Amino acid sequence: MPSLKGFCSLWLPQCWRIVLPALILIFSFFFLVRNFGPVEHHRKPTHDGYNQIDIGNSHTDTPTNHDRHNLTINLVLATMSRDDISWTENIDIPNLNVIRYVSDDLDADYHPPVAKKGREALIYLTYMHDFYDDLPDITFFTHADESPWHMESELNSSVTFAMSHLDLAQVQQRQYFNLRVSWENACPNWINTTKTELDTGKLEEIYMWEAFSENFGTDDVPEILAGPCCSQFAVTKEAIRRRPKSQYRTSMNWLVETHWDDYITGRIWEHFWSWLFRGEAVDCAIEWKTYCSMYHVCFDSASRNRVVSLKEEKEELKNKSGFLDRLSDMLGGYKNKKRIKEIDVILETELEKALERGQSETRRMELLSDLYTT
Repeated sequence: MPSLKGFCSLWLPQCWRIVLPALILIFSFFFLVRNFGPVEHHRKPTHDGYNQIDIGNSHTDTPTNHDRHNLTINLVLATMSRDDISWTENIDIPNLNVIRYVSDDLDADYHPPVAKKGREALIYLTYMHDFYDDLPDITFFTHADESPWHMESELNSSVTFAMSHLDLAQVQQRQYFNLRVSWENACPNWINTTKTELDTGKLEEIYMWEAFSENFGTDDVPEILAGPCCSQFAVTKEAIRRRPKSQYRTSMNWLVETHWDDYITGRIWEHFWSWLFRGEAVDCAIEWKTYCSMYHVCFDSASRNRVVSLKEEKEELKNKSGFLDRLSDMLGGYKNKKRIKEIDVILETELEKALERGQSETRRMELLSDLYTT
């Protein structure tokens, strides 16, 4: 009588009908995870080849502006004590003075009146109040992350790139400029202050009317508030002083005293900056014109269409994130993954060409007219 060594020794064919598919699934899952990693979703930082391209020395020179060396410029950073801000050393702006506010350390040289409240808005308003009588020509306000999700690929997904390429003469002319340009979840009519029903895509919307009224002391609230997110911008001293110093104290107190969630108040203030500095409820300049005028990243008509089409294709491929989608791609020789890499290379080339176009003032003028009309 044969020895009994377990279930499979007696029923080998039946056993392997169960075991073999299981092994295949386990192996496929391990292989997919290893090769694809976690799938990126909206509002997350990306780290693909296009976002980390090396433009090369011929394209990293900032726009020529002889006045740049005569300007006084502060960079105000909203940080936590754990944040690494060493990236600021790579920003190519003469005379840049970095002022780091630390939200969770009230013993820091610069800090908000209360710890971890009001997100970046309370830090920004504290600076505007405290430095009101000693402001530089231009102040930049940014978060601690050098490559946040909201720095678009047209700006190399980099705050360093954006600040280094920003035309400061244009900033002085506009007096307020939001570093992000994209209309996504922003323009042309993103926030309706009359809404009273919760929209899960913009939780702050139902609070906007009351917040606007309390911060600006008026019941004459604009119906629509719209402009690119996400509280990273450059502003002149003239724009800050357009409001009395008491305005900044009022808004600081509002952020400190409000019972609303910190997430909500931070999002609320993302929609107030244009009104605060320019008295405009809607600030929706045409995207491609703004990249060209403000950053000297100039896409012509053909390149704009090509970039839009490629980015849409890439997004569709990245959204194929289900297990069966990944398994199919693996069995098909990773066609999706290879195509995404091909798109990244093409987009990198388009960005380099856009920077080349932007180096010529004559070429920029050919592409531009009014930033707010197509």
